[in-house]
Amino acid sequence: MDSLQRRLRRHALVWLDVLAYVLTVAAVATVVAFVVGIATGGGFLRGKALLFVMGWGVIAYATIRLWPTSPEDLDDTGRSVPGDVASSRLQRLARALPPVRWIEQPAVDDRVSPEGKLFLAGCGVLVTSFLLETQFGVA
Repeated sequence: MDSLQRRLRRHALVWLDVLAYVLTVAAVATVVAFVVGIATGGGFLRGKALLFVMGWGVIAYATIRLWPTSPEDLDDTGRSVPGDVASSRLQRLARALPPVRWIEQPAVDDRVSPEGKLFLAGCGVLVTSFLLETQFGVA
């Protein structure tokens, strides 16, 4: 039972780290899109459209980064070998915000790759754009 609790705790830490990154990227992208939309005279509607385009752009960039460049990038099972776990400014910001700042970080081997987090963050930006249109009436 102890190993089950340890595994659940480890997975919860990993997904809390990912969720914090996704929410941080979505919030920053939303603020930037709305500022640009309002500054260019298009208001929230243009901001939502920019957010949609940014979401697809982030997903495309993450997909390119996730794609292996050579067969040496894959292990024996065909999975990508984890590379450098560099910490971006957005990752440092996500880890500095509560409640993530108050919990221990998952082990480096357990973390989702930066490219994987970026892909999920692009999906989060698209979900934000979708919710702005369907739930908040920015259409």
